[in-house]
Amino acid sequence: MKTVYITMAGDLFHRGHLELIKKAKQYGDRLIVGLHPDDIIKKYKRAPVITYEDRKAIIESIKEVDLVVEDCMEYRTPTMFSNLHYYNIKVLVHGDDWLPPLYQKAKESGIKVIQVPYYSYTSTTKIVQGINEKNSLKEALKKKEKLVIVSANDAITAKLVEEFEFDGIWVSSFESSARMGLVDNETINLSDMINIVRPIVDSVDIPVIVDVDTGYGGIEQVVRAVKEFDRLGVSAITMEDNIFPKSNSLWGGKLPLADIEKFGAKIKVAKETSKNILIIARTEALIRDYGLEEALNRANYYDECGADLILMHSREVTGKEALKIPNRWGSNTPLIIIPSTFAHLTNSELFNAGY
Repeated sequence: MKTVYITMAGDLFHRGHLELIKKAKQYGDRLIVGLHPDDIIKKYKRAPVITYEDRKAIIESIKEVDLVVEDCMEYRTPTMFSNLHYYNIKVLVHGDDWLPPLYQKAKESGIKVIQVPYYSYTSTTKIVQGINEKNSLKEALKKKEKLVIVSANDAITAKLVEEFEFDGIWVSSFESSARMGLVDNETINLSDMINIVRPIVDSVDIPVIVDVDTGYGGIEQVVRAVKEFDRLGVSAITMEDNIFPKSNSLWGGKLPLADIEKFGAKIKVAKETSKNILIIARTEALIRDYGLEEALNRANYYDECGADLILMHSREVTGKEALKIPNRWGSNTPLIIIPSTFAHLTNSELFNAGY
């Protein structure tokens, strides 16, 4: 009796897994699936959504599968090779998209390794990405040209925003600071914001944007912030070119701004850190009385650095300054406006201006 062996994570079981199983069974009388436990999967990819016990039960129910065994690769026992020896495996089967080092090692030891056509139309990674993107800002922008995002700093308010069919939620650092009785000067930190954002993301199915001020410091702090918010399922972060620790935007006054190239480096590293989170680059040039030309200069540079959306914040109370911005903006990168001091302008007026 010829026994065939395959290995897999088998998370979010899909047709690609099924096709591999069916093709592998054709090369022998008996098929054994070496299934990776949860802790082993985390060593080479994200943590599985489905537990080992449930994945095992699903795969055992497939008629082509004769046995499912634990396979811990080389990390601990039972290893792949201990299984190969114990079950007297003569044939290993894998997709032809690539060949893992352990399979190459088995091939060199005399075990027959067969590579079958890889089912490229789906994968667990693609499924997870699809789930993450379904309610993302990226997908919302594809479906709808104009979005109205409303601020919420707790889960119940977020649920109300969703109930009234707004397009997303803005978690403001200003409101989060006020909620905690703190001054809006980055006294509130990353851990504070994580604790505020987590229940919001968990309670709604619309995009959540988080205001991260300057990114909580330098490059290293930006990297950590992006990773943490990515894990939570945040759709986008907005980061401003104030100097850390920032001063509140609405106080005004010609205070220094961050070096344009150093802030651009923050945008670049944020983009490199996550492919899921959109980066909103916010310039405070107008707020700090540097004028529209400086705001546009900075916005264009941040656009070149890879920002997904641009926010040129204005505190001019009539809104006339804000209404001029879209006509001067020469890029296809979307603009965001926060009408903090000119709430009398309607959404239609802002959209008609080019936002």
